[in-house]
Amino acid sequence: MTGAGGPGSGESGGPGRRVGPYEQSLRESRERVEAAARQRARRRRRTRLGGAAAIVVVAAALGFGAYRYLGATDVPTALPTTAAQPTSCTDPVKVRVSAAPAIAPAVAAAAEDLAKQTDGPCAAYTIDSEEPYAVSGSLIGTARPDAWVTDSGSWTSRAGNVSGTPVEAGAPFASSAVVIAMKDSRASTLGTRLGWADLLGGPVAVRIPDPRRSAVGEAALSVATPLVLEARLRTVAAAGDASLDQVAASDGRAGAVVTQAQLLAWNAEHPDQSLAAVAPAEGAPAVDYSVVSLTTDAAKKPLVAALEKHLTSDSSRKLLQDSGFRTSGGDPADPSPLYGTISVAGKAGGAPLAKATGLWATASKRTQALLAVDVSGSMLERDKEGKRLDVLQRATVRAVGGANPGTLASLWIYSQHIGSRGDDFRQLIDFTPLGDAKRVAGFDKAVAGLDSFVGGGSGLYDTIASTYDRAQSAWRAGYTNTVVIVADGPNEDDYGLTLDLLKQRLAATKDAARPVQVVVLGLGARVDAAAMRQVVAITGGQYVAGPSLDRLQPALVAALGG
Repeated sequence: MTGAGGPGSGESGGPGRRVGPYEQSLRESRERVEAAARQRARRRRRTRLGGAAAIVVVAAALGFGAYRYLGATDVPTALPTTAAQPTSCTDPVKVRVSAAPAIAPAVAAAAEDLAKQTDGPCAAYTIDSEEPYAVSGSLIGTARPDAWVTDSGSWTSRAGNVSGTPVEAGAPFASSAVVIAMKDSRASTLGTRLGWADLLGGPVAVRIPDPRRSAVGEAALSVATPLVLEARLRTVAAAGDASLDQVAASDGRAGAVVTQAQLLAWNAEHPDQSLAAVAPAEGAPAVDYSVVSLTTDAAKKPLVAALEKHLTSDSSRKLLQDSGFRTSGGDPADPSPLYGTISVAGKAGGAPLAKATGLWATASKRTQALLAVDVSGSMLERDKEGKRLDVLQRATVRAVGGANPGTLASLWIYSQHIGSRGDDFRQLIDFTPLGDAKRVAGFDKAVAGLDSFVGGGSGLYDTIASTYDRAQSAWRAGYTNTVVIVADGPNEDDYGLTLDLLKQRLAATKDAARPVQVVVLGLGARVDAAAMRQVVAITGGQYVAGPSLDRLQPALVAALGG
């Protein structure tokens, strides 16, 4: 049996080590996920409020290390490290809530406020920041949360198609307007009344998120598409998305379509790199946030309902407005500086959005990935994130659920003698499009059933050889063809291929006209990183050392084509 492969530091790589595209993508993903955590290390915060600088420190008594403050107003911009513990009882029911990243900190803050009430529900709410599109494609098995805060009706429709059961959202409790973020030095030169055609065809390269996976992209393109030349839209689609980090680091010629709340949170955390807001003259639909109850546990249903109700309370509405969201109680203050007038107009969807999604589908990169995951005995062990298999399953279905709809993926498992003929590997799902809800559901069900296969040691080398052969035989022109191996430890099959024989076999079968990259994601310190780097180098692939299982999802997303 494979020994414990618990969290390790991985291998950072010394100076001069080449960092390939997959590892670089992983690092960037980690930086976005951990940005708020890094901010907690900074004690000094400067914020602009009425032209004056203020330095504030989080009150330790709150036990909510992720809060940031603007003056005297609470503006949470990241998640707490522990669930809010209620004062109404001593043995609370654990309730897990998946929330869209832009609103997750505010939902966590509202849950904290609810927990302080002496007559509040006996619940410990854990709020996870997760992209709604990814959640919508992964509601089967252990990845299903008790509640879900989504930002688009498109995702609830997809969730119902994937899960096979109706998924209904409650009435929106908050919304946020769409704006374009860019450096003030550039925004101030553009004028104060600009339409979508001016902004998407001007001197600033404005990026719009993929409307197939982003509510912000849906909202913006539902209005902008008829106003902008198709050639220009194709250019925007081909350019891909841009984060606020990238906009802030640019020379001023980059912009990103975001919500008002996203921009406010960024500026609160990065006062030295604050960005301006530009409001397109024609406006755009707002992004709406609703609660979806997903639990089938009778004891949890009223607890989800209690949180949903609290999100419409006076205290929560004020918190949301201070965080850049619109509520039934009023609108937030305009961002500063703001160029133009923020206008909420139109509805997301219709023919303009259909046209835009087609353009983005044509422009997006295409990946065919064979994913092979380790199901050796060590996956039953537990570490700080929980049972390793549970975390692997959740990370895998979230990555598959949030992958580019144009990706084709296959699922294999491996340990020792797990195949029908005593092979160390078994195919569970052949190459299938991840844009098809039924196919995604089949993928999710296969991952949910991995428990029945776990045990034994790791037949890693034989698996790499066989998956490489299969990927070559199924090679697809116009795609990045990849084998993705999730490894929890070293090769343990003494009767299979040795490292030297594996390298010889890969070198002999490698075909420059039909390239297949091997990407190995190492989960723990027991993975033989030196051996894996030798293997992937032959195929032009990458070895990515993951310090722990909770960082697996970003690596999988990158390996599946982003």
